[in-house]
Amino acid sequence: MDRLVIISDIHANLAALEAVRADAARRGLGAAPVCFLGDAVNMGPYPAETVKALRGMNILHRVRGNHDRYATQLQRRDFLEKYFLGPEGADHAEWTVRRLDGEDKAWLADAPVETSFTVCGAGFACFHASSGDDETGFHLHGSGDGTNVICGHIHAPYVKTLPGGGLAINPGSVGSPLDGDTRASYAVLTCAPAPSAEIIRVDYDVESVIADLARVPWGAAIGRVLRKASLF
Repeated sequence: MDRLVIISDIHANLAALEAVRADAARRGLGAAPVCFLGDAVNMGPYPAETVKALRGMNILHRVRGNHDRYATQLQRRDFLEKYFLGPEGADHAEWTVRRLDGEDKAWLADAPVETSFTVCGAGFACFHASSGDDETGFHLHGSGDGTNVICGHIHAPYVKTLPGGGLAINPGSVGSPLDGDTRASYAVLTCAPAPSAEIIRVDYDVESVIADLARVPWGAAIGRVLRKASLF
């Protein structure tokens, strides 16, 4: 294996995922192994369809995101209202759960919280947000032991060298970027001559997804985020 496709934070946006898959295929990566960093669902109109698409991909490594946890472990209504900023957001989370069948939920729940693997001859630690915490973003300046890291969660891509010399890769978000760029985002890890990564942005029909959100609880609020690629 000389290349690994890295995706994260699909957030029930099937159109964005399909655009990324098509782009990867155009680059000769249609059969390449995939590392999925979690958050398949919530904040989008196609939760079941997205999970089924992911289950059909060549995913070699994966971890569970916090939204996958919310969808597969019973959550108190008061927690959902606090996290999703009110009753309508909680309605959206509950709608997502109802859309998923037992196989979808089992697949999401089966992913580990974190994993490690060797690729390109180098060892990588892989988690959704940070080690042991699926809600707090990884601190780039806090790792000085030379470990290579692959993580997601913050919806803003980067490839950086850590203080200890390790490589940190965040592919950004396929389905809900928050860096001001509405295009889907993913990364490709390449082996030769040494491990390196490229962030790739892909256009897709954002407005069609926003239109489909009209039938979804909290859809208007989610659509505003998609259109701006920002929470604010």
